[in-house]
Amino acid sequence: MTRSKDPVRRILITAAGTVTAQSLIKALRDDGRADFIAAGDMNELNATRAFSDAFVVLPPATQPEFATACLEAAHRLQIDLLVPLIVESEFLPLDDARARFEAIRCRVLLPPRTITERTGDKLNFARYLDELGIPGPQTAPYSPGMPVKRFPVYLKPRRGSGSVGTTRVDSLQSLHEAAQGRSDLIVQEAVEGTEFTVDCFAAEPGRVVAAVPRERIAIKAGVSVKGRTYHHPRIEAIVRNVVEASGLRGPANVQGMLRDDGSFSIIEMNPRFSGTLALTTAAGINFASLMIDMIEERHIADFSGRHRAGVVMMRYWSEVFEESDGRLRLGTQLRPSAQAIPAQPEGLPPKLEAEGRAEEGMVDPLAAPVAHESVDGGKRR
Repeated sequence: MTRSKDPVRRILITAAGTVTAQSLIKALRDDGRADFIAAGDMNELNATRAFSDAFVVLPPATQPEFATACLEAAHRLQIDLLVPLIVESEFLPLDDARARFEAIRCRVLLPPRTITERTGDKLNFARYLDELGIPGPQTAPYSPGMPVKRFPVYLKPRRGSGSVGTTRVDSLQSLHEAAQGRSDLIVQEAVEGTEFTVDCFAAEPGRVVAAVPRERIAIKAGVSVKGRTYHHPRIEAIVRNVVEASGLRGPANVQGMLRDDGSFSIIEMNPRFSGTLALTTAAGINFASLMIDMIEERHIADFSGRHRAGVVMMRYWSEVFEESDGRLRLGTQLRPSAQAIPAQPEGLPPKLEAEGRAEEGMVDPLAAPVAHESVDGGKRR
């Protein structure tokens, strides 16, 4: 059985094409304790190969073989810790496979299932905020005959992350037009103000040891490309209350709007590392270090208010080039290609392999090649 205090030296990160994965790998390199960092995604034409020691091609997280593929990669690479990054598609299937990862001595950074289900459902999360007495935007399930007293509002899918499927509407007619042919939607107040995300880390349930607010100055495709850190005791206290009340252990990012009257409305909470983790690291709090300390059951001090305020991030494009001999070039730096993982792995020990098929009710995914989808920024659809 895996012991929590076993050292974390070999790590596998999913959703490698995301900026979150790249930021986490950089933070792990800064920490220095992990001596092997592997990354996985659906397509090997992935710039994160230049940052990782091995790259694993994984099926889409929406496919039933996803958890087994992660398990096989973790077993083959002797991974100590698996870090999934996509809440809406990766967390639940991996949660179902917790015992199988435990059997190969691999820990998985996942919140309790109840937290995944609550935060992944915008309507349930809004009701949760109401129960806590925490201010949030007015939210209701969409119906064709619903009354809407004030516009603009956002029409959003009830489940999912970021701005995918979200439409801002300014009238009842445009609301109903935007909802045509769609189901399981919510209508949410369009809160005006300054958008903030707070990166949080709970060392244990009910004890947040870091809360770093940052203004999202400019956003592209749902990711902050310009940001600035702040000390804001009011925002930090509100977010701390929400995360501590949830019972989360590990990382989270909480998004909200600072209204002109000084109140802060929480819009969503994601129980994972944020896409702008790099800014929090640059401001002096390395969440990768906190993660390893937590998994190894080390004491974690309270870092509240110890980040540097006024640190500004400005992102830019860069390129990774692959030579014909497989070497990767990041800018002007030439390095060997990340270790290639065989397309047909040896598989798990027979007992675990049989258990996996029985649990998931599927044919052996190794019996035939898996068709891989193209990847756009690493997001699994």
